[in-house]
Amino acid sequence: MKWYNNFLIVAIGVGLVVAVVVYNASQFGVVKVEPAPKKANIVSYKRPHRVVPLEPEIVYAPLWKTVEMNVSAYCPCVKCCENFADGITASGLRIKKGDKFVAAPRNYKFGTEMKIPGYNSGNVVKVEDVGGAIKGNKLDLYFDTHKEALQFGRQYLSVKVKL
Repeated sequence: MKWYNNFLIVAIGVGLVVAVVVYNASQFGVVKVEPAPKKANIVSYKRPHRVVPLEPEIVYAPLWKTVEMNVSAYCPCVKCCENFADGITASGLRIKKGDKFVAAPRNYKFGTEMKIPGYNSGNVVKVEDVGGAIKGNKLDLYFDTHKEALQFGRQYLSVKVKL
């Protein structure tokens, strides 16, 4: 594994090199090195010029899928949550002021990480809730107040979902 002009180059293989993975540090930030996982995001590979014996290793970045979604907003009030306005999400999270999370369709497990443009400063939020009307490519973002939820409204966004 070597850095060369902002690129991390890692040889992958058991005994003999079978591929070289190149990661652009400015694009991926910190890259984690661990034993080969079942899933790996191999960005690119090139055939090595010479064969070098190595320990098996792989470099991977989290796998993210971009999904076009119909994104709306809700708060913990009775208007938004009806009979479920008790301050506890379907995952069991007791909502506190300032919490940021997502209500998603049931095909997304609780704890699934997402990045939603314009929400939580683009940082990762987790799926902590579900809703009867949230099906298909719909999401509901949690806000502390009804006014904030109304201000966000409904938007069609490119949401990154961690696989």
